[in-house]
Amino acid sequence: MVSCYSDQKYTNIVHNKNMNTVIFDLDGTISDPAEGITRCINHALAELGHPTYPESDLLKYIGPHLNITFSELAGLKSKADLARAIELYRERYIPIGYKENRLYDGIVDILDELVDTGSLLCIATTKRQDIAASVLKYFGISHYFTQIHGCDLDRSKADLLRDVISDSILGKRPMVMIGDRDTDFLAATEVGMSSIAVQWGYGRSEEYELASDMVKSPVDLPEAIVRNAQQVNAPDIATRRR
Repeated sequence: MVSCYSDQKYTNIVHNKNMNTVIFDLDGTISDPAEGITRCINHALAELGHPTYPESDLLKYIGPHLNITFSELAGLKSKADLARAIELYRERYIPIGYKENRLYDGIVDILDELVDTGSLLCIATTKRQDIAASVLKYFGISHYFTQIHGCDLDRSKADLLRDVISDSILGKRPMVMIGDRDTDFLAATEVGMSSIAVQWGYGRSEEYELASDMVKSPVDLPEAIVRNAQQVNAPDIATRRR
């Protein structure tokens, strides 16, 4: 977990328990990474001697863990084979692919509004944490986020949400998860958190139905956050882990 609590922007609001903790997914929620992710998937497949795919066939893999991607596309099952595929994916993604990416229109204005009105923002992504931090730095938006939670193959998105809930500052506020895929909404449900589906990402309509609420545009997010943010108790999390 990367923390930015020391950032001067938050010194006057970090202890305000009356505002919300807003947890954002990254890919398909804050930015559109389709070009980079699909090219890197095909790079790995080609290096492994497997057929490559048109970009449109790979969009459904934006969001889930990479082990799911390569298990389905290349039939890989062993940890060693999956690790090799992911290594080849990152061989292109880390120097090049993460920049083949664009922020969604209007998202920076909303991040600015949320922070200015006292919300604390976090990232929870299935990307590796250092890679997620590089994406935010590339776009110049790292300063909006008090924490960045990323993971490799051994942790789920629900585990990341539990980390936020257990935080001594973030966990004291009403909170909500914002994302575009079923993995976001199912993780929120697992830990007793409400969620908001953004309809500009890569989820399907049946995935959006798993969320507590949904929005069509970034400008709709502030009101949806007010409607849905709620306190999640850490003792409940301990029970759900067992």
